[in-house]
Amino acid sequence: MIKQLNLYKIREKAQYSGREVYSIQQLANLAERPKTIAKVYASRLVKKGLAKRLLRGKIAFTDDDYIIATQLIEPSYISLSSALLFHGLIQQVPVEVECVSTRNSFRFPKLGITYHKIPPSLFFGYEKHRKGNSYIFVAESEKALIDAVYLGKLNKTSAQVLLKKVDKRKVIQYLKRFKGRGKKKLERYFK
Repeated sequence: MIKQLNLYKIREKAQYSGREVYSIQQLANLAERPKTIAKVYASRLVKKGLAKRLLRGKIAFTDDDYIIATQLIEPSYISLSSALLFHGLIQQVPVEVECVSTRNSFRFPKLGITYHKIPPSLFFGYEKHRKGNSYIFVAESEKALIDAVYLGKLNKTSAQVLLKKVDKRKVIQYLKRFKGRGKKKLERYFK
């Protein structure tokens, strides 16, 4: 009975912290136990249905795709069509939650999440939003548009249509801030 209570307390403590996705090391820090014991806790939490295993060494206390996507790989934020949908600029729901990161590109088909690599000089223009008892990082609509063009996910016609729905001055301001390969292409799209 004590073991079960500990698992419930761990889940409660995790959810109270505002974070919903944990690595084994983060769980060890939360439970104030060694990593080897945290590994056992993670396994038991999953077996009891109190958490779900995302990947090896990562568990979640939520089923929310946006929360999982923003906390699974760090640093990252939700962008591209997922952010455009979040801001109400498009109606079509993307097949996967699309994020950008300064780390290598990853795709997790079973989780329905894709991470696209962008240069550190383009890693800005996102905000923290409350979602349930947790948080997500989402690109501002202008930045999601820039990210989509930079990564070749939007053609010029679609970019021009979406540009009319966002603050064009902010797009220009963000383009001035970016110094790197691909800047000329971005400027051509947003004239």
